[in-house]
Amino acid sequence: RVGRVLGTREVGDSTPLPSPSLYPFTGNEFVQHNTWQLSRVYPSGLRTDSSNYNPQELWNAGCQMVAMNMQTAGLEMDICDGHFRQNGGCGYVLKPDFLRDIQSSFHPEKPISPFKAQTLLIQVISGQQLPKVDKTKEGSIVDPLVKVQIFGVRLDTARQETNYVENNGFNPYWGQTLCFRVLVPELAMLRFVVMDYDWKSRNDFIGQYTLPWTCMQQGEPAPLTPGQYPSSGCLPNAVLLPLPGYRHIHLLSKDGISLRPASIFVYICIQEGLEGDES
Repeated sequence: RVGRVLGTREVGDSTPLPSPSLYPFTGNEFVQHNTWQLSRVYPSGLRTDSSNYNPQELWNAGCQMVAMNMQTAGLEMDICDGHFRQNGGCGYVLKPDFLRDIQSSFHPEKPISPFKAQTLLIQVISGQQLPKVDKTKEGSIVDPLVKVQIFGVRLDTARQETNYVENNGFNPYWGQTLCFRVLVPELAMLRFVVMDYDWKSRNDFIGQYTLPWTCMQQGEPAPLTPGQYPSSGCLPNAVLLPLPGYRHIHLLSKDGISLRPASIFVYICIQEGLEGDES
């Protein structure tokens, strides 16, 4: 369902999740189209359950107005809320310059240089006062783990998680380092999710926090010492020392309500370029 009104292209999605087939043009053509016309995307009327699509892929193509079913909480709304967290939720965020250049060569499915790739190191250190999932069950204690997700262009989409800590929601300690390589950081979103491990069924949600990559505050790199390399195999030139990069991340509920004082304590370090680059 596509219509054109006064230079504005409206697209109603008709698939459960967005994909490149949702675009009315090929990837780069759609990016160039959105440098001089407005595109409004909205959930299809077939979504009778008020479900949402992931807005990230539409932002990757430069769409200016991506409507959501705001009444439905979940991953998609977490990404949407996180995206606009960078400007206090006022509703407007300036697109990266390569999505505003009418001669842009950017293709969301095939990002290539001159985009400045970056390597992200996150040391998930500890948690504080995590709430119980089943408050009706006396003596219930969570077995928390932390999942870190990256959303952006398809090649950057990734997730990693820590081990779980048994029976400790008050002050669990993980001390694990996760490593991510991101080609287009200007479009990347970072999501921290704390889950309650359950060996019998799906893990239960405890809390989350989502923010744009460009809003992260970080520390300075320093040499690694033996035994501090992350298990992912990424060999960074940084070590997690007590420098400006330690942050308490205060968790939000599924509905975006603060769960204070529940938080996780992390260290964040970002390096220019990808590990293994010769340049």
